[in-house]
Amino acid sequence: MRIGRKPTARPGERLPRTGAARLRYAMAGGVGLFVLLAVAGPLFAPHPAEEAVGMPFAQPGGGALLGTDRLGRDVLSHLLTGGTHLLAVAAVIAVAVTVLSAVLGAIAAVRPRAGKVIELSGDLVILLPAVLGILLVLTAWPQGGAGALIVVSLLFGVPYCARIFTASASTIAASGYVEAAVASGESLPHLVFREILPNLRAVFTTQLGLRFVVAIYLVSTIAFLGVSALGPDNWAIMIRDNASGLLLNPWAVLAPSAAIAIVAVGVNLVVTSGPRNRQAATAESDAVEVGSAGVETVAGRLEDAGVLHGTGVAGDTQDAVRPVNSGTVGVSGPSAGCGISVVGSGDTVLVDGLSVVADDGAVLLAPLSFRLRSGVVTALTGASGSGKSTAMRALLGQLPAGARGQGAVLVAGHDVFALDAGALRAFRREQIAYVGQDPGSELNPLLRVRAVLAEAAPGTSETDRLAVLEQVGLDPAHLRRRCARLSGGQQRRVALARAILRRPRILVLDEPLAGLHGTLRTDIARLISTLATENHTTVLLSGHDTEAITAIADTVIEVRPPGDRSVNVAAEVADSGGDTHSPNGHTGATNHRRADPSADAAGSRSASRAVDLVGVSEAIALHAEAITADAGGHRVLENIGFSLPAGAALAVVGPSGAGKTTLARVIAGLHPDVAGTLEVNGVRVPVGHRRIKRGARGIQLVTQNPRAALNPRRTVEQTLARPLRRIARVPAPEIGARVAALLAAVDLPVDLAARRAHQLSGGQRQRVALARALAADPAVLICDEITTALDTETAAAVMSLLDRLRADRATAIILISHDMTLVRGHCTDLLVLDHGRIVESGVPATVLAAPAHQATAALLG
Repeated sequence: MRIGRKPTARPGERLPRTGAARLRYAMAGGVGLFVLLAVAGPLFAPHPAEEAVGMPFAQPGGGALLGTDRLGRDVLSHLLTGGTHLLAVAAVIAVAVTVLSAVLGAIAAVRPRAGKVIELSGDLVILLPAVLGILLVLTAWPQGGAGALIVVSLLFGVPYCARIFTASASTIAASGYVEAAVASGESLPHLVFREILPNLRAVFTTQLGLRFVVAIYLVSTIAFLGVSALGPDNWAIMIRDNASGLLLNPWAVLAPSAAIAIVAVGVNLVVTSGPRNRQAATAESDAVEVGSAGVETVAGRLEDAGVLHGTGVAGDTQDAVRPVNSGTVGVSGPSAGCGISVVGSGDTVLVDGLSVVADDGAVLLAPLSFRLRSGVVTALTGASGSGKSTAMRALLGQLPAGARGQGAVLVAGHDVFALDAGALRAFRREQIAYVGQDPGSELNPLLRVRAVLAEAAPGTSETDRLAVLEQVGLDPAHLRRRCARLSGGQQRRVALARAILRRPRILVLDEPLAGLHGTLRTDIARLISTLATENHTTVLLSGHDTEAITAIADTVIEVRPPGDRSVNVAAEVADSGGDTHSPNGHTGATNHRRADPSADAAGSRSASRAVDLVGVSEAIALHAEAITADAGGHRVLENIGFSLPAGAALAVVGPSGAGKTTLARVIAGLHPDVAGTLEVNGVRVPVGHRRIKRGARGIQLVTQNPRAALNPRRTVEQTLARPLRRIARVPAPEIGARVAALLAAVDLPVDLAARRAHQLSGGQRQRVALARALAADPAVLICDEITTALDTETAAAVMSLLDRLRADRATAIILISHDMTLVRGHCTDLLVLDHGRIVESGVPATVLAAPAHQATAALLG
């Protein structure tokens, strides 16, 4: 029996608008027409505005549809001509205040010193209430007219509005792509108008609507009070002049009053009622009630999608997942129509034939099927860009903006793409927890860790929070720290602690071991295993570290890149070892039962060829001396010094929070509170200040945050073209070829040049960021954890590229990494940081073979 259902959207599909949405758009359209009529009103007025057509305050009728005013003029004609001046003045005020505030806010965000001046000036103006200040100025300047009103509106409106833009712009200014632009010596106008303001579009639109509403009321109030010489054809003046005849012809007062109210409220609705995100449209679908008949509900959706009859995407190209335990019902291959036909009693997640295509036609995820069971750890592996993160986010009912999907996703008894917005929020809050590949972007930078944990699980006690922090290797002092003051590894652990504290039934972890040093990686791996076995949590994780993944996972699913004709295989880890079989009968890789993570859960990628150090230049590319840095009133770097020869590779390693990223930012000129000296190729460069137009052979930084590394408004080609033109001075006709060469150098296909950041995987973003740095032809290249989001082969290719740069261009490399195998294979020198100090240094092979400091030993696991 099929259960009746309301129409629902398949993943990524857009449903017809609901009644509420249609009403909202109809209202916006009506208001838009009204505003247009007000602007073009003089063209439709039946009489000249000043022409008397009858007795004063005559009732509607005859040639005056709304009657007459105190001078016998047609109210309708006066109404149609009275909105133009009011709306024009209000529009100029709104645009001027919003634009100036946005520019000042962006400047304040990227230039803190200028921001303090702007803030102080605003504070002085705010001391006088805005309305009172405007009235005082206009009373003293009565003949100033509309120009005076615009000037004083700017004077008293900008200080308030600019603060909003400063707060919004500050988050963007801390993003990797803005920091990369600052490190490249981009000018202030470029930072403001090309990097920040385009990404404040939503804030700008909202403020523009709000400022227009305020301006409407301000102009109306000033006109009503008569303190400034404004045009006579004004709705507010109509109200003032005709108030005495309210009982004789109320339309002379009510009509302009209604016009002001409709325009003031309606314009804001029109401005803020742009196209909604397609993903939000998906969430508008009605929830499917899944109870004892849940199997039939899912079966119906699979049939609707063409999967059960072999007509869907999954049935054409892929076998279904083999059950990992004998308790599940058998699954067949393509001959049976991609047949996950029923849901096993122990299944908590069922994904069948899920494929995702971006709005530009790019395939983000090839057809994929699998099932997850309670108490089991399942891992997704595969090349960067194969769609692992896309598949994991699908379990939360989320697809990339504009993407289209096909297939079915059933999680904890819920068809997630059939849930309405309220049910989807409840499902995410109660059933599932997700920690993304870039947890730093998911934590509010202004909140303290205590507040982050309390917000995630309000019912928990302080004891619970302390316990979960201890589980992830953080001491109680971290409860008082703000998220922005944490290192990348600490942010990752706080995000994991937040997820664990909620005690979810299903835990989805995207690259949970990335960016962690050896001992800590082992501890986190053991924690994940414990959550599954003791708490019966269903765990789905991803990673590129084969040894670490194999040590904790019961089942490994290799996700094939789009275009790969191979089958997406789920390999069960046998109880006693042995061959593993794919669903179609082919033999897969040999895996073993989940082992104790301490038995080498910290294993790293296989070593690449050793670097031949013979012939390394004696010229010093970078010299640092007595580098000391503070942050938040605390000393984070103390007396750091080293010399890096041209063509050499210096590894900077240490536990999370040791100061590695801070050192990278200091060298790149991004950390303000710093002392010491830096020289690049023998030329002194400022520390703690931006470096304008250093040009080619300067310093470039590739940050560890792939999500924030690229400007979301730009394509990959635009991202790479800027440094090629401005720094490398490549002629315009050669830009296209150089972009293609850069993409090939970082192992990316040329067709990615037209994509934007949201259409790329984390590993692809990281490689584009590396290509952008290489486009500037730097003398010193700083790479902060650039391989953590890459698969083994791609990571090896990227490191080989860096080796070639060292050999061919004498580029000096500073590599921040937790992968000691990579450090041994590719670096000539090693610095070990702990609590902001150098505790050990030397040749990597020597130092790592016999570590003299506990911090170094901890890196090895």
